[in-house]
Amino acid sequence: MKAIHDYRDYCQYVDTKLYSRFVHRLLDRGIYMTPSNGLHWIISTAHTNADVAALLEAADQACTGLS
Repeated sequence: MKAIHDYRDYCQYVDTKLYSRFVHRLLDRGIYMTPSNGLHWIISTAHTNADVAALLEAADQACTGLS
């Protein structure tokens, strides 16, 4: 797997299928993220510390075994 350091690397090396699997794993855990790998994730002031903690926990679980 190639390290991604900037947007140019991202465009060249992004694994869209892997990202899709990750997003679906988040959805299975109650977290909706944009299905587009080209859009940014946004956390707003409407999100609580508990929301952020839930996202981090779900992302950690979603990444387990993902390759």
